[in-house]
Amino acid sequence: MPWGKSDEEKQVEAAQRKLQAQQAEDQRAREAFLRTPVGQATEAKKRGDRFFEAQLDAAQLKGAASAFGSSDNTLRPHASAPDTLGQIEEIGWRLEHVSHAFIETGATTTNRMLGTGQGMVTRGLVTGFYLFRNAD
Repeated sequence: MPWGKSDEEKQVEAAQRKLQAQQAEDQRAREAFLRTPVGQATEAKKRGDRFFEAQLDAAQLKGAASAFGSSDNTLRPHASAPDTLGQIEEIGWRLEHVSHAFIETGATTTNRMLGTGQGMVTRGLVTGFYLFRNAD
């Protein structure tokens, strides 16, 4: 009996390892999809839920304080929200209600160097709350 495995046995084992790796990658991709609003909406639709709520960041307020006490805030909108809402409606949900809230994540206050008063920089997120009704 020869030592080691035949070429055929090696090929079979390599094919099995490749299949297992592909299955693991598919599982990771599915789990990542289910963590997204579209994935959650898909699962809620399969369950037959009547309503689905999604929370999406609509914009981010950023800023940096300066040594002179000035404040500079920048509002940066997130472009993905409209696309995500459209994808959820394509699954079979109808947008029923929308509201937004500003969620502060931090603030910095500095005294003005050349004058009186203080400069304040606020940081946070504008979050949209979207309620969908099952269109079926």
